[in-house]
Amino acid sequence: MTGGIDMMEYLKALLGLVVCVAFMSMVGLVAAFIGPNHGVEIKILIGMTVGAMILGPRFPRALQTLYDANYEMIKRLLGK
Repeated sequence: MTGGIDMMEYLKALLGLVVCVAFMSMVGLVAAFIGPNHGVEIKILIGMTVGAMILGPRFPRALQTLYDANYEMIKRLLGK
């Protein structure tokens, strides 16, 4: 990067994160309909945790890619 944020890299990183979160949300919603009606919030959290486990290293990699795309801006904001 030459002094600025590469917008395509940023959008690509953001899309990767959105895909990961959408998958985790879908698994959480499916888990909400399984079993009895009480404790829906807990079932959604369990489903999202299972979704994160299925994604494995993809979710932390998406967060790291997003951080790398924003590194220059974060560096300027922190004054380093």
